[in-house]
Amino acid sequence: MAYAYNVSFEIRHDQMEQLQIGAGLEKILGYLKTLLPSMPGFITAHAFYSLNREGKTHLVVQSLWERWADLQAHQASELAEKKVLSEFEPHIALENLTVNIYAEVP
Repeated sequence: MAYAYNVSFEIRHDQMEQLQIGAGLEKILGYLKTLLPSMPGFITAHAFYSLNREGKTHLVVQSLWERWADLQAHQASELAEKKVLSEFEPHIALENLTVNIYAEVP
């Protein structure tokens, strides 16, 4: 069974330029995708942004883990998406930063 660690937040539409190649938020997501594979139990990571919201853009950063213990170790690590994204906050307002954890339906 796999486990998903989702971190989601919103940014204003005028901050979308931060998602462009070479911009700050894009660099942070690239950093995570580069370093997370070295962690035990890592499966994959993705980042998504909404296309259907007016006024704000909703972003979701998700990593998948093989075992519950792997996800817990990740959550406690310095590479946890919430910790890495929170450090980015002085550069861009991360509104309603939330964490949700999911288990795969067998």
